[in-house]
Amino acid sequence: MSLKNILKFFVISIFLTSAAIAQETGYELNSIDFHGNNEFSSSELRYIIYSQESPGWFWKFLNSFTSFGKEAVYFDSTEIPIDLGALQAFYNAHGYFEAEFSYKYSIDTSGKSVDLTYLIKENKPSKFGNLNISGIDSIPPLIKGYMENALEVDTTKRYDQSELQQNVDNGLNILLNQGYMFARFDSTIIVKDTAQSRANINIYYTTGQQYQIDSLIIRKSGRGAADVSDNLLRKITDIKKGETYNLDDIRRKQVRLFRTGLFNNVILSAQEKDTTDSKVPLMLSGNIGLMNELSPELILNNQNNALNVGLSTSYIRKNFLGDARTLTITPSFGIQDIFNVDFLHLIRKFSVTDTTLLGYVDARLTIDQPYLFHKPIFGKWENFVQILKQSNYNVTTYGTKLNFEFELPKYTIINFLSTYFSVEEDKENYFTIDSLSSKIPSYIGANFGRTSVDNILFPTKGYNISMEAEVANIFPYAFSKIFNTKYNSALFYRLVFTNSFYFPMNIRKNTIFAVKAKIGDIQSFVGSYAGIPINRTFFAGGSNSVRGWRANQLHPPEAPQITNYIEGVTDIKGGTFLLEGSFELRYRFVQQFGTAFFVDYGNTWIGAKTFRFDQVAIAAGFGFRYYTQIAPFRVDFGFKMYNPYNKTTIFKKPFWKQMEFHFGIGEAF
Repeated sequence: MSLKNILKFFVISIFLTSAAIAQETGYELNSIDFHGNNEFSSSELRYIIYSQESPGWFWKFLNSFTSFGKEAVYFDSTEIPIDLGALQAFYNAHGYFEAEFSYKYSIDTSGKSVDLTYLIKENKPSKFGNLNISGIDSIPPLIKGYMENALEVDTTKRYDQSELQQNVDNGLNILLNQGYMFARFDSTIIVKDTAQSRANINIYYTTGQQYQIDSLIIRKSGRGAADVSDNLLRKITDIKKGETYNLDDIRRKQVRLFRTGLFNNVILSAQEKDTTDSKVPLMLSGNIGLMNELSPELILNNQNNALNVGLSTSYIRKNFLGDARTLTITPSFGIQDIFNVDFLHLIRKFSVTDTTLLGYVDARLTIDQPYLFHKPIFGKWENFVQILKQSNYNVTTYGTKLNFEFELPKYTIINFLSTYFSVEEDKENYFTIDSLSSKIPSYIGANFGRTSVDNILFPTKGYNISMEAEVANIFPYAFSKIFNTKYNSALFYRLVFTNSFYFPMNIRKNTIFAVKAKIGDIQSFVGSYAGIPINRTFFAGGSNSVRGWRANQLHPPEAPQITNYIEGVTDIKGGTFLLEGSFELRYRFVQQFGTAFFVDYGNTWIGAKTFRFDQVAIAAGFGFRYYTQIAPFRVDFGFKMYNPYNKTTIFKKPFWKQMEFHFGIGEAF
């Protein structure tokens, strides 16, 4: 044995002996540090290694008598090679093929603790290099072109394994949606060209043959199976013999079946074992429930930017008059801002005109029909009566509304679209007088946009972009021009543009930076501000808006003041121009719990020309989240950082008088 090997054996023996002594005597792993990690933060690297720091004294104390704390973590030298392997794999996945790793640690015998440090030399990263795709030569040139576009990499960017994997998955989805039912991704081989600092990529697929749909087999069970015909299910799925197998399309048809409300559960899938030549049958297997249901419900929602608590009950008749229509009759009521209701006053002196009691009473009759006009359109006809009580107005609304929701592929530029037409009669307790005020306004509008978030309940990346566009009284106005009759309604449009973006701040995706911006505008073509119904104007403030103010507290100070019969002078309307937004840092520290820190801004004005920066309200605060499978529940504490109504900041008034408390369901945006 050479002298070099003897010295190496001696050093390793000392290390193993000292590590064994530390472990046997119960030395806690006090800290894990990283030196030389310029590209990645220490918190990211701590997440990917196996070793973990011992928790603080509070968590260990809590663990001694509850299940909420954490046990002490002791130093174990056998975990170091595992950590080094994890670091090497992580850096390789991000293009640092030449990264080097070592370690050192120090033992505090008096404190019985160990401090572990990993030393990293990152070296130069490699960029994406040449791309070669194997296994797709036999497919049609058009599909091959789709694949090449999906897998194309940017050779000016650093190699990133997750980005490459996303491209590989996109390529596989193209095959699965173009009839290649048995297509699979085999492997990726990365050739590391260290001389050129390039990662040359070889991707291997197996495509198999292209398949067409042969037939649809229906197997239904359940207490309502006899009430739903096979022909109806074939009509809803709209599967045609001979069409190319498309996995995404099959999934959309399964969602369409579930939305009928007929099924307790339903699965639409290919019968792979029954393929013949290039044909494959599909099977629809579902359990159909009762056609008549009566269900009570506890209401918790965030309508009007405030927590509403109430009760409702629904009678549901499925397959109403055939074609999978659903008839629903629902009476409900809700109390808004329940934490601020004076229940003693309410019991002693209840009055419909009492403005301290906020909320709504609602009755609706709805008919839903999937696959309307033999197209992938979900139709809804809704008739309703609603009494809405707010702090500065009461409105009774009678209305009918037709809504058409279009089924769009998720990869299109616009992947959600709904249109509607409604006619309403509003009876306002407090209202302005306008010669062109409409007693029965009608509305036609659309809501469309795109969403790419990865998780609806807790988005960690992606964006939501939506546009609401509405025109009031366009048909009565057109008829008056065509038939040369008197027109006595207000004609106006209403636009609302909202976008939100989500950025992960670490590799664990439990720290998210979220941004929201919202702008709205209302303009009258004929008539004036006074002719716009209250429920179409803009307010700000509340649990989903500027959280330093209560729901609908932010409205234009120059709005006309109307004398009502209860409290004298009251501002009754919101603005015709809205600007608001939020910056929020969300941290989910365990599976069910999280916190948030936010800054909100916004207000409303009568017309965009009256907008002023010194009238933008600013709030900041923090909140707590409890995540369930249904939705996150949140508590937010918002503070008025700048109040535009009196031009004061939080430092000029008592601190606690600047605070508002909000309870909400779902994230603020």
